Amino acid sequence: MREIHIKTERLLITLFDESMITSVHLNSLDEDTRRFVPDEVFETVEEAGDTVCFLIKCYDGEDGPYVYPIITLSDNENIGYVQAIPQENGSWEIGYKIAKKHTCKNYATEALNAFIPVMLEGLGITEIWGISHIENIPSCRVLEKLNFELKERVVMDYHGGQHEVCKYLYRID
Repeated sequence: MREIHIKTERLLITLFDESMITSVHLNSLDEDTRRFVPDEVFETVEEAGDTVCFLIKCYDGEDGPYVYPIITLSDNENIGYVQAIPQENGSWEIGYKIAKKHTCKNYATEALNAFIPVMLEGLGITEIWGISHIENIPSCRVLEKLNFELKERVVMDYHGGQHEVCKYLYRID
């Protein structure tokens, strides 16, 4: 369903392929991933490979998740991902991760600013949730810069445990 090829000033958002398995593995090992999204840490290349192969298969379905690597145009490096994930109540959640060594360069904002309109149109929806661990202040700032509205702070099952999160909503009229 979701073949995309989005080019921004500095980034390319495209489909995963098996050549990206090692970079997915390495990008998952930083301390921010371990702290804020521990269920997305791949301790081995094999674990990352299983996940990448699963995500590639999801592109052909209608149910998601739809996860896309973020590649720098300057050196063709995989620095993270953006994603749209279906929720049990029929809504969708946006997600993103930039590897620690590439943070503080506005890559997440740039990628999401291009990705969100494409996904909303492709999914035929007018709103999408953004959920961030309450202590992940940079992630909350990204959502706020992109005009997500903070709806609530709540403790919920989030990335494998009970955590306090900020739930944001982005809506187009």
